[in-house]
Amino acid sequence: MVDSNAVQVGEFVESPADGPAPRGVYRVVGTPDDALVCLRVTDADGRREVTGEVVRVDAADANALDPASAPRTTVVGAFKNQLEGPYWMVRSLLPF
Repeated sequence: MVDSNAVQVGEFVESPADGPAPRGVYRVVGTPDDALVCLRVTDADGRREVTGEVVRVDAADANALDPASAPRTTVVGAFKNQLEGPYWMVRSLLPF
């Protein structure tokens, strides 16, 4: 159970299957007075994922969320990041 007044930006929360947001782990990115703004950081199975999905959870519904720890990057995900890094570095130097 999460208290919307006590949660800080950067903390992780988890929405269960019947929660106010799609199932997964979220990072709190904003705390306006009447809601929590959260960025989804895992898929429904709990695997770390870059979704770009931002949800707004009303303060009244925030108590349905559970505190969570930061999701771990898998070995495959870490290896993929190591391979993609040089590509994007070179790509950023190209004029198009």
